Parts: sequence; structure tokens; C-alpha cells
Amino acid sequence: MEQDAREVAAVSRGQNVVYVMPHNWGSIGQFLGPMLDRVDDQNRDVQLLLVSSDVELAAAMAASAVKLTEQRDVGIIAATSARRAARLIRLRPAQVVAATPDALAELLKAAALKLETVKMVAIAWLDELIAQAATSSLENLMTEIPKEAARTVVTAEISPAVEELLERYARRARRVVAAASTTDQPMPIEFVTTSAESRLGALRRTLDAVDPASAVVFVRDRDSDGRVRDLLRSLGYASADAPIRAGLTAAPGTELVVLYDVPASREELREAAGAAKRVISLIQPRQLSSLRSLAAGGAVKPITLADSGARARDRDAHIRAELRKLLEDGHFGRELIALEPLLEDFDGIEIAAAALQFAEREQAKASVAANAVASNATAVPRERSAGPMVRLFVNVGARDGARPGDLVGAITNQGGVTSEDIGKVEVRESHSIVEVSPAEADGVIERVTGALIRGRRAVVRRDEQRPSRDDDRGPRGDRGARSGDRGARGGDRGERGAPAGPRRYPPKAGGAGRGSRERTPPRREGRE
Repeated sequence: MEQDAREVAAVSRGQNVVYVMPHNWGSIGQFLGPMLDRVDDQNRDVQLLLVSSDVELAAAMAASAVKLTEQRDVGIIAATSARRAARLIRLRPAQVVAATPDALAELLKAAALKLETVKMVAIAWLDELIAQAATSSLENLMTEIPKEAARTVVTAEISPAVEELLERYARRARRVVAAASTTDQPMPIEFVTTSAESRLGALRRTLDAVDPASAVVFVRDRDSDGRVRDLLRSLGYASADAPIRAGLTAAPGTELVVLYDVPASREELREAAGAAKRVISLIQPRQLSSLRSLAAGGAVKPITLADSGARARDRDAHIRAELRKLLEDGHFGRELIALEPLLEDFDGIEIAAAALQFAEREQAKASVAANAVASNATAVPRERSAGPMVRLFVNVGARDGARPGDLVGAITNQGGVTSEDIGKVEVRESHSIVEVSPAEADGVIERVTGALIRGRRAVVRRDEQRPSRDDDRGPRGDRGARSGDRGARGGDRGERGAPAGPRRYPPKAGGAGRGSRERTPPRREGRE
């Protein structure tokens, strides 16, 4: 451990650093500590930017920064709400700001955050941002950060996509990777999926289900240690010689080790659970790939707690076989992160059962639709409505990272129209103009308004600006007629005294207006 500390200290003096470590919030201090040491307490400008893959991680990084700077006067803000953070930053500038790329973009638009003074930026975890397809937002943010700012990137794995972004944002970065030991042997690990907030409940249910004669609950975070000890005392394990305790290592012959926190390296896992007969890890879905890496090739299998399994047992064998194939062949990123909040209220197997039920319903709907199409084979394909296209204003533009494909996708998915109903798409700096069929315009406005496009809540309305010249068939053509009429009222300059031509549209109702002026001879003719 002393050697690791010296290595981290040496790395902190470099320009760019890449940490390869599991998705474990308990290890945030490992990369955050050296950066906080370089924050100047006397300078109230933003110096350290913490870019997180989600809001919860931003809050966790800010909380870790608060603990690491307890004896210092350092302003720290977790921008979990851009509007709240903007107000606080204006009241008292912060040296450390933690937020997602989208939240930071909102702060920049509101002029609440300026990045000229940023000396360091940390991106955690980069592989999660890639899985969420949030790299465009990250790219827009990184262009605003000073080139001389030191970059720290945290990732659980080095994939081709990660390598590409490292080359772009942290070139020639030194990599800090847990050293692999030649004595490492594959370690089988079982796991229970849960959220960070519901781990205590999962721990209690695990102990009830396994009922081990002896066990150690591995905790590496001070807060985790306190919560686990309180739970064990409430379950009757209060004495110093209790068979189940919280700690960092297990004595030889220990029946069970429960990994409440995920170890930061294989070495730490070996020290914590190498002497145990059985290892169960309580993980968030995003930590599954990290757990497999820590197992060093050992079998990593889920376990189902009895009270959850009783709720979803009647699954068809064919469905299970299909799911097994997907689990063995698939690579899940965005899907795991999207489902994680549900683990606060439900167990993983319940969520899987609900997802399967939803998939079966959608499959049934698709089957009904396919049968309807087959039975009406002579139906004429729907054609675009006749007449000029309607121009719609959308409050999402280039500075939001939007592209024509994003708008077309949102309109077809949310608006319930086909690409044939969409005409020209113009992406401008602060908004976009989209042409749609007249028959579909009101439906698109109603259904797409409120949808998220590039992380921004969309507002759609009819474009009130003047249409393009290609569409000069309606009101603008009338305006042209009116300008010609004005010339006729004064007589043609080449033929002075020529009588004024008739008006091209009827006078306005409600009394004498322009129509009444038609019957009055032009003054110029009177003079002549």
C-alpha cells in the first residue's frame, strides 16, 4: 500500500493521468486526493472540474471532496440541478464543481460558469459515458477547457472506444493500473444486484438466506463501515466475538465473505476473501464488468434471494434459453445504467421479469399489426399530404449538439410519423426548423413537445418567421400583389395618369378601409 501511495503522488505531478479501476465509488479518493492537493484555497475561481457519468456519481464525488478537504476552506458544489448550482455559484464561487456534461453545458449557457481558470479536469467513468452515448456532450465541453489544464481520466476498462477518446483528451497520459500478480488464481464470485442506496437491505436478505456460521462483511469506506456495523448489531451480532463482523480480511476457514464494497484491485480482493469458502458481492449493475475482471477468470454467477425468486418463477423454458443466449453473447452498457434506479425499490429478478413482460406485450402488439398488414395486402401506401410543408420551430440547435438525424429520430419515434412526412431540416445555432406534412403538424407539436432531444426538453411550435422564397405561394405572394397595387395607386411612372388597377383582394370588413380608398381617384391624376 505504501508503494501505491508513492506511485499516486508521483503521478499527481504529471500532466495527464489515466486510472483503470472498478466502478467503485469507494475508490474515488484514490484519484481525487492528488487533484485536491493542488487546489489553491485563496483563489476563489473554478480550478477543478469533475465530469461524472451520472448525477449520483457527481454527488458522490462532491461528497468525497468535502471529506478530503475537511480542514480547508474549499468551495465545492455538486451541480445535480443546473439552476440551483447557477444560483449558488453566483452567490459564492466554488473552486470545485462536479456535474454531468449536460449540466455543465447548461451552466455555461447561463454564463454561471467560466472555464478559463480551470487547472484540472477529471472524467469518471469514461467507459460509462461511452455506454450512455454522451460523448458528443463531453466533446463540446472539452473544447471549452484550457488546453494546458491537466486531465485525469478514470475508466473500468480499456476498449477501442476508450483508447480513441484518451488519444483525443489525454494524450501521452501515464496509466495507473492495478498490478497483476503472477500468483493470482481465478476466484469464483457470486453476486446480488442492487443499488447503492439499497445495499443494506440486500445485505440483510443475503445473511438471512445463506445463514452462515461465520462471515466477514468487507467494507473499505468509513461511512459504509458505520452503517454495516449498525445493521449487524440490530441483527444480534453486537459482541466482539460475534460470528459475523465487518472488516477488511477474513480468517482461514471463514464460511462467507460478503463484499459490501467492491475491492479496488485483485490484490485487495485476495486479501479480503482469499481464505473464505464462499464469496458474495453486492454490486450495482454497472460494476459487473469490474467484478469479472477482479475474478481473474473465475466463475461470476448471480444468485437469487428466496423472497425475490418466489415472485417470478413460472418462466417458460424456451424464454429462459433465449435469455441465457443473450446473457452469454451480449454486452450491456446503457441498458444496465438505465435500469439501475429501479433497484432502489425492486430486486434484479423482479426487474428482469417486468422487462420480459414488457417485451412480450410489445411482441404481441407487433404481431397484431403484422397480421393486419398481411390481411390488407391491397392497401395503398400512405402518401405525403398534398400542399406546402409546414415549418416547425424546435428549441434545440447546434449548441446543444443536435444533428438532423436527432430531430428526425425524435419526430418519427415520438411524433408517430414516417420519414416521408418530414421535409427539410435546418439545424441552426440555438434552434432548428423542421418541415412536416400539414396533416401531421399538430400531432408532432403535441407529442414531441416535452421529449428529450440531446438532453434538452423540446418545445415545438409552428414557425412564425417568414417562409423561404421557395414557398412564395401564399401570404408572401399577396404581399407582392399589395406592393404592386400601391404602385398602381400612384400611377405607373412610365405612364403618368394611367388609371389605377383594381385591388387583388377584397377590402377588410368593418367599415371603410383600403377598399374605400380604391374608389378615390389618385391625387396625382387630379393634379394633371
